[in-house]
Amino acid sequence: MERGHYVQLKPNVWKWQIGPHAYSLKKYEYESDANKIRYIHEQLTNAGADFMVPIEPYPDAFVIQQPWIESGRKVQFNQLEDRKKSLEVLHKLHATRKQVAWQKSGLFHEIDLNRKWAHRLEKWQQVEPFLIQKLGSSKTQRITKLANDSLAQLKPIKRDNVTLLHGDVVHHNFVRDNKNRMYIIDFDLACIGPAEVELILWAHRVLPHFDYDLHALIEEHPSLINVDWNYLLFPNELMREWLYATTLSDQQLLGFLPKLKKFTNHALKRMPQLWEDCSRLT
Repeated sequence: MERGHYVQLKPNVWKWQIGPHAYSLKKYEYESDANKIRYIHEQLTNAGADFMVPIEPYPDAFVIQQPWIESGRKVQFNQLEDRKKSLEVLHKLHATRKQVAWQKSGLFHEIDLNRKWAHRLEKWQQVEPFLIQKLGSSKTQRITKLANDSLAQLKPIKRDNVTLLHGDVVHHNFVRDNKNRMYIIDFDLACIGPAEVELILWAHRVLPHFDYDLHALIEEHPSLINVDWNYLLFPNELMREWLYATTLSDQQLLGFLPKLKKFTNHALKRMPQLWEDCSRLT
């Protein structure tokens, strides 16, 4: 590594301080993965995008170097301003299909949300003993039924306007600098697909902050009006969080499970109304 002071943040991520300047360094296992990130940033820059953190030259081809963003406050989806700005950033990202032929690069797989969720349901059923022990049989079966019922009624999303999708629209992949400008970071899971797929996944992330009130979500974000709301009926967040719980140690579960159970109980309480709202809108 180059001279300077390094703070390791993850097994493959460092904060590098050299003089007054600070950088993020991320080392990839495969050079092809680092090259994919460079390609994305190069194409976005050529398209005039200003919502990503630039990549800077680094002597190791496996490493991506970027300026360290001295953050203002953290982006949180319970904040109206952050929801609006993050969705605006996603719309800008998806609009780059007009300037960049992402499909032709051959670097990205195309997402199939129905298949992804069917696979999630399979994994859920494989860990059923854990779920029954920690969540209880009744709630486990109820979530399984919600997943099966929602998948059964989903129509494939039209493959119109295939574009680059970020692939992981969790709140910590949006950051603000000390001038309050928002950027989207970490394109490791980038793929291609209809923009609607990513809008659905973003809506899943923010819906709990509307207390699962679909009308309130649409009223705040009218640009989502053409989304197939049936895709919000799949219990995506619940299943993902419980599957994550299966990876934790007993000690970690002590702190995590009470919050997850509270989240689960409230979500299940709101599901009948969400299904009713969806049936009215579709």
